[in-house]
Amino acid sequence: MPVRLKSSQLQQSFGEAIDRARMEGDIIVERYGTPSVAIVEYRRYQRLIKAEQELLRARLQQASAAASARAAHLTEEEIDALIERARDEVHQGDS
Repeated sequence: MPVRLKSSQLQQSFGEAIDRARMEGDIIVERYGTPSVAIVEYRRYQRLIKAEQELLRARLQQASAAASARAAHLTEEEIDALIERARDEVHQGDS
């Protein structure tokens, strides 16, 4: 279970908070009674980032497969119209 500290407690004993995060686990820092940030041990942070990247990669692959499946049924005219619409959206974003 994460340790909860107020931001004022963290300011007074930052080094101790880092040691606690390394030894005991995550620390949730509250500001005005609301969780604001977390201090996590670095290896755990790396695992979280890796897991997030893997999840995003899987979602992108699923989206790509779904788009490819939909595109397989399009006529040349429909593809050209989609390309033109995408160009228009890009140019509208530039202005």
